[in-house]
Amino acid sequence: KGGPESIASWREANPGVALDLEGADLSGVDLRQCKIRNANLRGASLAGALLVRASLAGADLTGANLEGADMGRATLTGANMEGANLTNVNLFWADVKRVSLRGASLRASRVIRACFLSSDLTGADFSLATMLEVDLRSTDMTNACFQSAMMNGADMDRAIMVGTDFSKAMIRDSMWTMSDMRGANFDQASLHRSDLSMAKFDDTTRFPKGFDPYNTGEKDVMD
Repeated sequence: KGGPESIASWREANPGVALDLEGADLSGVDLRQCKIRNANLRGASLAGALLVRASLAGADLTGANLEGADMGRATLTGANMEGANLTNVNLFWADVKRVSLRGASLRASRVIRACFLSSDLTGADFSLATMLEVDLRSTDMTNACFQSAMMNGADMDRAIMVGTDFSKAMIRDSMWTMSDMRGANFDQASLHRSDLSMAKFDDTTRFPKGFDPYNTGEKDVMD
């Protein structure tokens, strides 16, 4: 657990070699601003780790435990985080573009202003997450769960949300242009002042009681 300096020294001595930390216990380690791109961290424990401004682009974090980790402004572009435990993590303003989060848990996470552009969120759990102004454009969130999440100002343009659960979520002032909302559940969610221009929805889309998708209006609609 030597931290960024040890990893930097290893990188200098082993240029071009992928760092293999599969199954390693890195719980609570300080890796702020560390560059561990393309590292093998499958099944590793990074619970409570400090990863602020760290670069994990292209890393394999399949099944890794990152519960409670601080990943504010971290770069995770192209990482594989399938089945990872990201419960209660901080991803404030993090770069999470083109990441696979299939089946991952981000329950009660803080992902304010994070960018998930073109990421695979199939079956991921974002319930109770704080996601203000999050960028979810062009994501696949099929069967994902955003139950009771705080998502005001979110951008979900061109997202796919078949079977996605947004029940009781706060999603005001959000953008859904050209998104596929068919089969999504918005029961008791708050969607007022949201832009649904050219979005696809039909009788399989479960909107909140009294909500008019053609006129989201100024007045909130809540049960």
